[in-house]
Parts: sequence; structure tokens; C-alpha cells
Amino acid sequence: MEEKRLSSEILNAFGVSGVPILLPGGEGTCYRINDVVFKPAKTDLEASWIAEINNNLTCDKFRVPKPIPAKNGAWVFDGWTANGFLSGEHRPGHYTQIIELSMVFHQSLVNTPKPDWFDNREDVFALADKMAWGEIPIPDFDITNGPLKKIFGLLHINRLPNQLVHGDWSPGQILFHDTLPPAVLDMTPYFRPENYPIADMLVSSIVDKNTDPSILDLGIPIADFDQLALRALIFRICTYVGFQIHPENTHDWTPVITKYLNTIDIVIRKIIQQKYGNL
Repeated sequence: MEEKRLSSEILNAFGVSGVPILLPGGEGTCYRINDVVFKPAKTDLEASWIAEINNNLTCDKFRVPKPIPAKNGAWVFDGWTANGFLSGEHRPGHYTQIIELSMVFHQSLVNTPKPDWFDNREDVFALADKMAWGEIPIPDFDITNGPLKKIFGLLHINRLPNQLVHGDWSPGQILFHDTLPPAVLDMTPYFRPENYPIADMLVSSIVDKNTDPSILDLGIPIADFDQLALRALIFRICTYVGFQIHPENTHDWTPVITKYLNTIDIVIRKIIQQKYGNL
């Protein structure tokens, strides 16, 4: 895919001048000029929708990036968005605080309607999300067929209400500040149960951060946490399988897939222990 270039024309469209500084983290595609952050839009439609949500979102418990309109009034110009810079720092861990923040943040989104175009998305993440919730078949991939069948055998029909959620909820998306509320970055939208992002964060931390599986105990108070955690496992496995089988893929994702497969029994044992104690 062709890299989007931050040109002087784009800067002028947003009324900004200066030398762009590449920001660390993320996908390495965001730039800062003074107090403005430029980020390429995934799609103009989705980026404009998220900008409108953030523009209207107000709460004294958290901050979100406030969009800056281009001179023509649009939130997106030539594939780029502009947002006000948010100060703060990433603090690894702090899962208890981030879980509490998730509950507050997602309560503020509970009445956001799903747009008509939302279910038409067909990128790897969107397809993996639909697979995790049984809306489309999982990919036929030899090393994951058996393990995924095992997980699906433990699922029941979801009865939790869906709403707009931040599907990439993690410490890396939160900026803490000593005197300001925490900031929530890079909304990755899905419509799933309110606490699903918490389950996904905890499961992912075991694989990506080598966190002790006891971190799953933080999910004990959450309704149907076992089901949310299993769905998160399916989502992550199907995402990396999607990367692996993508026609344009040039990277071997099987080591990551294997790490998630090796986590399945750990997660299953832990959630069974939570529900039934040590058998």
C-alpha cells in the first residue's frame, strides 16, 4: 500500500506551518507540528465519523484528541486528519486504573448509534472481529482449525448488549498526566459488549507482555468475562491468520499465531478456576 505523504498542501489546508516531527509508537505514521498532530485516515468516512464523536465528547474523567477542521470545514483533507496535541506519558501496567477508565469511557459512548456503513468494512481486523462473534466462518488454516474449534465449543450465545467500543484498548493507548485526566488515543471502533476491550487487553497482555495469567483475575467482577476472554482469543488468532494469508503479506506471522495458540489452555484453565474453583 502506498505510504501517505504529509505535504505542504495538507499543512496549508489546516492552517499549520512548521517542520513535521515523526512521533514514536503506533504505526510510525503520525507527525507533530507545535500543538497539532497529523494522522493519516484509515478511510475518510471512518475518520470523519470518529472526529465528530471526539469533537462532541466531554467528560472531566478523561481527555480525547480534539479534531481540527481544515479550512473547508472538513475533518479530513487528502487522507489526513489534524488533532490537538495531548500531553502525558504512557505508563506500562496500571491495569486496574485502565480498567476503571475503560468503564467510564465506554459509558460515555453507550448511546452512539452504529452508522449504516459500519458492517461493510472488510479489512483484516473487521473480518477477524466478525469471526470471533460467529458472524462469518473462520479461515481454513491448518494449525488453528483444531484449537479454534475447541474455543468455539465453550462459547454460548452472547446476550450482552453491543455498543461502540475502543477495540485496541491497552496501556499504549492511554496517556497519564500528574494534573490532568488520562487521555484516550486512537479510537479503533467496534460494536461489541462494553467490557470486551478489557478482556481483550488482559488476554493480549499475557501474550504480548508475558504478564502472569493471574492478571485475568481482574476480570472476575465483569459479567460473562469468560466468554469475552474467549472471543478476544479468537479475534487475535484470526487477525494474525488474516495477516498471514493476505495476498500482499511478506512477513511470517506464524510465531505470533503460535504464541496465542499456546495461551489457549492457560486462559481456559484460568476462567474455569474462576467459575468453579480448583477442581
